[in-house]
Amino acid sequence: MEILKKVFGKKKESTDSELKAALFKKATDNMNAMSEASDSQDSIVNKNMPAFDVKEQDKKKNIRAVLLEIAERGEAGVLATSISDKAGISKLETSNALSYLTKNHYVEAINSQSGVVFYLTEAGRKYCLSKEFNSDI
Repeated sequence: MEILKKVFGKKKESTDSELKAALFKKATDNMNAMSEASDSQDSIVNKNMPAFDVKEQDKKKNIRAVLLEIAERGEAGVLATSISDKAGISKLETSNALSYLTKNHYVEAINSQSGVVFYLTEAGRKYCLSKEFNSDI
């Protein structure tokens, strides 16, 4: 019988002050949860920052290696697959470095029967002879 009273009995209506207090408590809990989540994300971002620097250094090394390979071939030109094999870097990293170098006019891409051949431009030759390029060794 008591079970039926609990199930079907009248529920006590909440007063306005109780509703406001419950709403305020939920809002406070939600705010605390949000601030803890943002704090944890900030610490994750700070931990990842050194990795970003390492990636940038790797990109610079790859660009330098690709530029050196093209410079060694001189007027003969070189294919992207040959560069990746000789430099010992992946084809994707080679492609990224070549796109950077062509975008900045250090390297010129010419279509041929065997594929796209890359040549060093005059700006690329000057950069290879510059102190900035040679100081990175």
